[in-house]
Amino acid sequence: MSLRLSPELHQRLQECAARLKIKRHTLAQNAIEAAIEAIEKNGYRLPLPMQFRFSNEPGSEVARYPKGHEELSHVEERGPTYTVKRRKTG
Repeated sequence: MSLRLSPELHQRLQECAARLKIKRHTLAQNAIEAAIEAIEKNGYRLPLPMQFRFSNEPGSEVARYPKGHEELSHVEERGPTYTVKRRKTG
């Protein structure tokens, strides 16, 4: 599957991924999974525009880093576990 993003959205995705220290595709995949889960919980109704609310977000304000904590956050990325099959040579 491929997604076409506007240059502005692509830049925002890239900036968010860099600040979180994760790959763009990981951020996009998690955002899509969260959106699908929210749609399922909402009885497959889709209010537009979609909005995410975080537990530490007060009211309708945009979540901001506390003063002195504006540096990049650290997120540990764990991909799926892969096994490598060795070919028999000989």
